[in-house]
Amino acid sequence: MCGLCVFLLSILTQGKSIYCTFLCSAILSSHTSSNVIGIIGHNVTLPCRYDTKHHGELSFCWGRGKVPTSKCSDTILTAADWAEQSSQSSRYQLLGRVMDGDISLTILDAQWSDGGVYGCRIEVPGWFNDHKVNTQLVMEEGNAHAN
Repeated sequence: MCGLCVFLLSILTQGKSIYCTFLCSAILSSHTSSNVIGIIGHNVTLPCRYDTKHHGELSFCWGRGKVPTSKCSDTILTAADWAEQSSQSSRYQLLGRVMDGDISLTILDAQWSDGGVYGCRIEVPGWFNDHKVNTQLVMEEGNAHAN
């Protein structure tokens, strides 16, 4: 669909397709942002999901920092398919139902240093179709007296 968008926009703008490509990317790519609060010493889950019934099995990655133009920045977890996962640390886990599209990242025993921005990229086939989720993780002290 983006190819058609670029073609039509390049005709309308007399061949200035580089601008059309960026415009098309901004229009068609899926991008969301969220905030998550984590408690030091507890597990925290950063949400990322996609529709497996519509898209099937897709590659994805998680990284520290916002999702860049391609792949993930400072990659901490990748999967070429549901069966192959590579993680930078055993603290980074996919505990959801990956086969149902739940590729939320769980950080075990979260610490102050885990705070910051995380990016999830789901590689949807075609140009500019990737689904991107940026999540700001804010770490807080837990209340030792809370039930």
